Amino acid sequence: MKLHRFMLSLPNFDNQRLIFHAARQTVRKAEMARIAVHEWLNQHDSELEEWKAKTASELGISVSELEKRLLDAAQSRSN
Repeated sequence: MKLHRFMLSLPNFDNQRLIFHAARQTVRKAEMARIAVHEWLNQHDSELEEWKAKTASELGISVSELEKRLLDAAQSRSN
């Protein structure tokens, strides 16, 4: 009877192991993406600053106001 219970629990163990493995892969992929974005932002920082200054000027607002609006828009999309 104990062997029978052990055999029934193997699929459950395998499912938990697969879920853990998938979660670990997801975290690793997210970290790789974060690093890639961070590197891209560092390489294009001057271009981004120029774009923000130009866009803020066209809108007649300060760069900090533009950044606030961009952040607010991004947060409202995620909600």
